[in-house]
Amino acid sequence: MADISVRRSHGMSEDEAKQKVEQVVADVKEEFASLVDDIKWNNDKSEAKVKGKGFKGHFEVDDSDVKIDIDLSLFARPFKGKVESRIESRMDEYFG
Repeated sequence: MADISVRRSHGMSEDEAKQKVEQVVADVKEEFASLVDDIKWNNDKSEAKVKGKGFKGHFEVDDSDVKIDIDLSLFARPFKGKVESRIESRMDEYFG
């Protein structure tokens, strides 16, 4: 089970939701630039795996939902509240 798990129904086309998830991932990369080491997208941009110092994240879009799961290392767990708050904020911004 992920340390942080955020889900939202998107109520838009899957392509539009994918574009917004790309922006969420870009925001994470920008905001936590010193921590993000690698981002890998699948071919149709419906999933991204993000790895970094102290965490692994999985971002996924389907026809109705956006899902984000993040596993934190023992070192990063004290920052769980801050990370979760930032992700919730981005999800609210892009997916209401």
